[in-house]
Amino acid sequence: MKPASPANRWSDAARRRGVARAVLSVYAVLLTTLLHLPQLEIVGGSNELPGTGGLPLDKAAHVATFGLLGLLLVLAAGGPGRAWWPRALGAVAGGLVFAAAKEFTQTLVGRNGAFDDAVADGVGLVLGVAGSAAVWRAWYRGGDSDAGESEVPGEVPGVVPGEVPGAERFVGHARFVAALTLVSRVTGLVRDAVLAAVFGASVVLDAFLVGFIVPNLFRRLFGEGALTAAFIPRYTRLLRDDPGLARRFASVCVGALMVLLAGVTLVGELGLWWLAGTVETEKAALAVRLTMWMLPYMPLVCGVALLGAVLQVHRRFGPAAAAPVLLNLVVIGAAALGAMAAGGPGEAVGLAAAGVLVAGLLQLMWLAGSVAWVAPLTTSFAGTGPAVREMLRKMVPVVIGLGVFQVNTLLDAVIAFGLSKPELGKGVETFDAFGRAIGYPLEAGAVTTLSLAQRLYQFPLGVFGIALATAIFPALAAAAGRAKPQAASGDGEFGDIFRRGVRLTLYIGLPASVGLILVRVPLVRVFFEWNRFTTEDALRCAAVLAGYGSAVWAYALTHVATKAFYAADDTATPLRVSLAMVGLNLALNLTLIWPLGVAGLAWSTALCATLQAGLLVRGLRRYLDRPVDAGVWRGVGRTAALCVVMAVGVGSLVGVFDAAALGKPQSVALLAGAVGLGGAVMLGGGWWWGMPEARELLSRRG
Repeated sequence: MKPASPANRWSDAARRRGVARAVLSVYAVLLTTLLHLPQLEIVGGSNELPGTGGLPLDKAAHVATFGLLGLLLVLAAGGPGRAWWPRALGAVAGGLVFAAAKEFTQTLVGRNGAFDDAVADGVGLVLGVAGSAAVWRAWYRGGDSDAGESEVPGEVPGVVPGEVPGAERFVGHARFVAALTLVSRVTGLVRDAVLAAVFGASVVLDAFLVGFIVPNLFRRLFGEGALTAAFIPRYTRLLRDDPGLARRFASVCVGALMVLLAGVTLVGELGLWWLAGTVETEKAALAVRLTMWMLPYMPLVCGVALLGAVLQVHRRFGPAAAAPVLLNLVVIGAAALGAMAAGGPGEAVGLAAAGVLVAGLLQLMWLAGSVAWVAPLTTSFAGTGPAVREMLRKMVPVVIGLGVFQVNTLLDAVIAFGLSKPELGKGVETFDAFGRAIGYPLEAGAVTTLSLAQRLYQFPLGVFGIALATAIFPALAAAAGRAKPQAASGDGEFGDIFRRGVRLTLYIGLPASVGLILVRVPLVRVFFEWNRFTTEDALRCAAVLAGYGSAVWAYALTHVATKAFYAADDTATPLRVSLAMVGLNLALNLTLIWPLGVAGLAWSTALCATLQAGLLVRGLRRYLDRPVDAGVWRGVGRTAALCVVMAVGVGSLVGVFDAAALGKPQSVALLAGAVGLGGAVMLGGGWWWGMPEARELLSRRG
């Protein structure tokens, strides 16, 4: 066989086998976890699988899950150069050992081991392995046989040393990420709308959202925050200089993260188990139980975020941007199933919590398969020590800064949850504090109101602002690696990329802020006013949205400025700014909730975000002579002028109607007309004015 080129040393068969093994690894963790969680009971309906003549539903689930296990075991064994039948026999034997061990270990966690379950597992294994005979050749079709594989240690497929592909096309990448994020945010809106319709603005949904906040805080801290911020610049440089070392570096980071967070999850579950026995109120007990269910989502989603960071450096933004869609669809299905089959809101919300865990495992499988295809990981960690130590040194300040900020985010939810009226005690209007009766400042369902408003303001922020920051980070890191940014260097490539990002951020963020404030009432009513979520709930949520929406531009600018610091290997400055904001935000929260209610939490966040964005941009003077030059100011001035025109037009349209009294079709029409008018003013006016921001967004080139 002819020697393979450096870019193709890894054969197609090896890639496919790597994908199968990655998926098998994640699926094994998924199956083991689900089989050792507290046993779910089917509430209402029949335990028979329709159309099977009485086959129990739980036995059918055993057959299906172990059938897939058998299929993956065979596919992971090797390519077409290896005989199928020895691998098939090995898969059946290994699967039966796993099934027997599972039945024994289930008794250790309070579940019942059953012989008939093991029989169903065995039937599934045989069926899955038998079916793999047809899948085997189809999966490896077109791939090289094992005899032809020529793996060169240290090389990564498609990567030539000294080259980091596509660093200059961040606007094109941002548009692509934005498109996928749009799908994700739309399904996220549908998810929250379904939850609001099923549970309403109630303590049940409040408890679910509090439990869901905890793993998401770790995702922002480790997955999308400190670890990826420290990881991407080093991985980018290693990929350019030594692709083999880059591969080993990525592998040790992923492995260490999963082990560390698995330990944190175990400690957290023990702490929550203790806490469950000490809480006195029903709503607090429900929140603790749901947090215990959803805490294992934390290591899964953090692993997803780090694998997504690996793909970002390879300019593969699609899998990570699409992964949240899996979460949204699974939770939608679980909540709908709970509403139809469960005996009450408490049982239905339990199914939604279980859906979060299942979705996390599916997301990890999706990202692990994508990484195995693009940049396969390895179990060899040789030579990674210096890079890992350097990354940890840079990561610690970010962990502290983001950790304090995320704790403050958690405190926002705790304040809303703890200082809201208990729904189950209708006559309870006060709580005791230091011997004094103090009236509750917030209504029941405050966490739900806060969360739904956050979902709406995060829609434009995620689709445009965070997508831009995600796409610009590798470009900034690459520019910083080619020439360390310094004030003496003048503008340079690093400064040009940053200022281009600032112009785009404000061109998108400023009209988004104005628009959210103007259309807040029809927007909330269209998406969330269904079933148990009433018009009164919608108006309260709209008031919160006005506070959050006023600073969308500041949230987005903070993301871009923070990425610039991280690309320049400066993690200390964002840390200091975050620490300064935490105390201010908490003080404003506790002050503003009394006159403004739950909206006070939103206005506190907006004020602190505005100040934080200004301090971060000012701090970049350490690396750039003019972080915001005359060109940026001209662009901002034109954007502001267009925003004024948009505000007059959209405000006049919305002001003609009483948005709180409109029916659903009229609200949809009003919202569509306002959004269309605002978009036409900003994009059409920007194009007519010759603004590069509008032309970059509308152009097909990056």
